Amino acid sequence: MKDLSLSKNRIRDNGATEIGSNTTWINLEVLGLQENRIGDNGATEIGSNTTWINLEELWLHENRIGDKGAEAIGNNNSWNKLKKLMLNNNKIGDMGAAEIGSNTTWINLEELWLHENQIGDKGAEAIGKNKSWNRLTCLILNNNKIGDTGATWIGSNTTWIDLGVLELAGNEISDEGASAIAYNTVWKKLSKLISYYFSFRLP
Repeated sequence: MKDLSLSKNRIRDNGATEIGSNTTWINLEVLGLQENRIGDNGATEIGSNTTWINLEELWLHENRIGDKGAEAIGNNNSWNKLKKLMLNNNKIGDMGAAEIGSNTTWINLEELWLHENQIGDKGAEAIGKNKSWNRLTCLILNNNKIGDTGATWIGSNTTWIDLGVLELAGNEISDEGASAIAYNTVWKKLSKLISYYFSFRLP
């Protein structure tokens, strides 16, 4: 099995725990569990799985995942082929975002969706400091609690040379953070930048 989609159901922690404990889906590439009722316990079991070495896409948005679950996902070192991680519309704060940002094994990551969470400057700092995601093309952080300090760390990243989309609208960024983002010199492929201060497509 390569693709398993169980989105828009009533899966809770117990069901997600059973899924996460599976050790036979060695060819799994896409796991869709979005729009369920999965909390930290279920997400922790999913994050602890070391069998899905071919996983490329993990869809967990619109659940009830907090820092504990996000930490377990961020600590996973087996998903070396992961390209897309969808964790938006959850309850993830700085601690969870920091673990995600600290992951050094997702060297193929292209898209990271974390909007509609509770991420502040500390979480944004860890994400901005990441030097392993050199294939990242899309970073979505809308509607969190990121201020100028976090935005400055994002803006200082020099690893994301393929970044094409960056969304930071609905945060707490003012002139200082906006300037740090605007003066980044390595995002030469950036075509879409959205924040309170920017909302336009670049040529």
